[in-house]
Amino acid sequence: MTEKIKLVACDMDGTLLNKEKLISQQNIDAIKKLRSRGIYFVIATGRHDSMITTYLDILGIEMPVISCNGAMVREPFSGRMFSSIPLKSEQILDVVEISKTYAADYHIFGRDVIYGETLTSKLSDYNIRNVVNSERDQIKLFVSEDYKSYIEENSGELYKVLIIPSRREDFAEIQKDVFKKTGLDAFQSDVSLLDVAQKGISKAHALDSLCKELNIRQDETAAIGDYLNDLEMIQYAGVGIAMKNAVPELKDAAQIVTEKTNDESAVAEALERLLDLTREPSLCC
Repeated sequence: MTEKIKLVACDMDGTLLNKEKLISQQNIDAIKKLRSRGIYFVIATGRHDSMITTYLDILGIEMPVISCNGAMVREPFSGRMFSSIPLKSEQILDVVEISKTYAADYHIFGRDVIYGETLTSKLSDYNIRNVVNSERDQIKLFVSEDYKSYIEENSGELYKVLIIPSRREDFAEIQKDVFKKTGLDAFQSDVSLLDVAQKGISKAHALDSLCKELNIRQDETAAIGDYLNDLEMIQYAGVGIAMKNAVPELKDAAQIVTEKTNDESAVAEALERLLDLTREPSLCC
């Protein structure tokens, strides 16, 4: 196992990040040791890639990022796009109308901008981060009540709709209505969030595309995650790893379940168990 793993894909929230949204020093050290062995470490997240540039700096990584749950794969510093699968404008309009039916807030993730019809608490949080972020790391936001014009003007560059239901009991109904009306998948990426993407698009789909670009076989990959939007990626990878704090479905699908949680540097534990990082590499000619 140690010899053949060439790439590790890792989720962010609930996995690499602790509850303070920080990467522990133990995780940082383990990732750096992993990379010193020539093994790729790739972030796979539901977030927009502009939200994680500061984390990439901390890790010293200049790799493509799987973002928007696989709808976009891009190297965020250079802007080089490896793959992108946008939503159709008419699909987004239908999703917005469904969200309004349930009085749910929503955001639309574009190529470079996150849109909101109103300044929600989530967008306000992004604004607060922007106060301390450098210009390069700014999360670009656009707020306007005219969602129809925004969707029309940015057609072909909108990759995800994030729905924030106001009631937990609405989740299943929204998922059902979205699929029935648009054919799109709506799945939970967090206890309070629904992500909408093209059917069949997932972190696994994006990981497969990236591996082909890098000439890496499926069985040469490992994936680490905690929630339902990580399930296909865990199933796809040669070695799937679920966090101790993962949902049951993920633990059932994984070959390895960590003994620690994301608040206890479980990614470091996973890398040590997976790749035997505690052993120094032998010298060769």
